[in-house]
Amino acid sequence: MTESGLLIFLGIIVLFVVVVAVVTVVSAVTSAVAAVAQKNFEDEE
Repeated sequence: MTESGLLIFLGIIVLFVVVVAVVTVVSAVTSAVAAVAQKNFEDEE
């Protein structure tokens, strides 16, 4: 494994971790917003 190959490998791992983290946060925020919207909608009835 050359040094540049190792850097590319680490870069791919970091990119993958960042993507997974972003997807997790987005899905958590989406479900939280949906829950709040549902609660507000039920309160208005």
